Amino acid sequence: MEISKITDHIRTYNKTLFRRDIIAGLTVTFVAIPQSMVYALIAGVEPQYGLYAFMVGSIVGSIFGSSRHLNTGPTNATSIVIASTLALYSVDDQFLKMVFLLGFLSGCLQLGAGLLKLSNLTHFLSRSVLAGFIGGAGLFIIVNQMPNLMGFSKNTNSSVFEGVKHIFNSLDQIQPTVLLVGIGSILLTLLINRLSPKTTSGIPILPSYLISILLSAAIVVIFDLGDTVKVVGDIPGSLPPLSMPLFELESIQTLMQGAIAIAFIGLAEATSAAKIVADFAGDKLQVDKEFRGQGLAKIATSFFSGIPVSGSFTRSLLCYRAGAETKMANIMAGIFVAIAVLFFGPVIKHIPLAALAGIVMLIASNMVDWKYVKMALRSSNVDSLAILATFFAALFFSLVTAIYIGVGFSLVLFLRRVKKPNLVELIYDDKFGFKEKTESNQSSIPELTIIHVEGDVFFASVDSVDDDIQKIAQRNAVKVIILRLKRAFSLDATSMMVFMKIYKDLEKQGKLLLISGAGGQVKKIIHESGLDKVIGEDHIFYSDENLFKSTRAAISYALQFINANYGTNYTMSNL
Repeated sequence: MEISKITDHIRTYNKTLFRRDIIAGLTVTFVAIPQSMVYALIAGVEPQYGLYAFMVGSIVGSIFGSSRHLNTGPTNATSIVIASTLALYSVDDQFLKMVFLLGFLSGCLQLGAGLLKLSNLTHFLSRSVLAGFIGGAGLFIIVNQMPNLMGFSKNTNSSVFEGVKHIFNSLDQIQPTVLLVGIGSILLTLLINRLSPKTTSGIPILPSYLISILLSAAIVVIFDLGDTVKVVGDIPGSLPPLSMPLFELESIQTLMQGAIAIAFIGLAEATSAAKIVADFAGDKLQVDKEFRGQGLAKIATSFFSGIPVSGSFTRSLLCYRAGAETKMANIMAGIFVAIAVLFFGPVIKHIPLAALAGIVMLIASNMVDWKYVKMALRSSNVDSLAILATFFAALFFSLVTAIYIGVGFSLVLFLRRVKKPNLVELIYDDKFGFKEKTESNQSSIPELTIIHVEGDVFFASVDSVDDDIQKIAQRNAVKVIILRLKRAFSLDATSMMVFMKIYKDLEKQGKLLLISGAGGQVKKIIHESGLDKVIGEDHIFYSDENLFKSTRAAISYALQFINANYGTNYTMSNL
């Protein structure tokens, strides 16, 4: 954040914003404490390492990120990847240091993506794929919370399908009292939201989630339900101690694949969660800044004894629904968790997991943008297929696999829509100017052809340009090809290499390649790639404000070459 923005924020921050941020921060805190502990257990470490991760991640992620609502801390998907990556090392003496190294490496990758401004990577994840993934992730969260809501033993499920099987196999273990507490928290939350006065943006003023959680804890204490209803329980009372990742080359090589997976999933989780909440709140997201914030949060937690963190769907939406106005809400949440761990352990330990499960399930059910889903399903078969494929992938596979399937599906859709550059042969009429060459409209100088290139000419499409030019170059009559690049875009190193190859192939045949219409970024990449040195500066005609001036100059040069090498006597008047 720039200094001017910080000072503006401080100047406009008032008691109303502070009150709303405190309420939202407290609400997130009461959900984050048990979640952080559970996610730490899923990752294969003691609960305190999840709490440490939230304290540090929530503060650092908020300060350096873009979203005012995105909450950074332990998440389900990230914890599952941590467990699968480090499963073989769980009994290793250096296990915790390897956990911290995994967070450090994935953080560096995310930070690098932000510094290199690779936010365009998220464009490959279409909104339809994202909607399908969010629907699957929301259902995954709901299914995983059902054991806590009903009071039977929880299973580590890698997919929605496995979770549903576990629920059906455990129906005989349902605890009526626990279920009553969980459903009661859901109904109370809905009732408070319905009756509460609303802000101008439609957000209930009363903190429904916080009231429901505290009231459920009070019921547990008043009616002495601690033996029947499972509660959060005792938590360790300390701030995050300093830690050191295992900086050994062998460990880095071993964990790099897992780090890439966590970084990629982290980018997908954080970006999608931030985008969803930003759409609800009407905010504009700076994705590169969010990449940097998430990377720095991971790096920071690795040095303060935390497991790798990411942007949380449920807590971010909870932060927004609870009325958060600024980033201070999540910063406060990190501070409140630290205070709670130090001073309020005896109170927190009475919060029933069933009530928390009800709140988390309620939030997860609101994750999907149903309006967009309905529109997409009606709009096209491609969007429908994208949503359904990703959604069902999340049902039958892990969220990690579903993310990769979704990204793969997005890439397929992208590549299908990448247009092949359009190549048009032009002829020049000294009286009427340039026009497209047709069977009935042939050039009066067969030794010369002008190829107008229009569209994106980059590594994925330049081979088709090469093939088309080579077909034209095979004509015996053609001696000079003028490649007009005025409307060519996205040229890269691969396209420059192909142009060099075309020039050399033509040179071997005694033919010549000229380039015209090169300006702006095309001119820049020609210089930076060294193409001008390979084919000669005098064979490149740069564009200016006069349309087709550079191409006319190229034609004049081409006629001199043809006359000198093939005994002709062409002039511009012959065109």
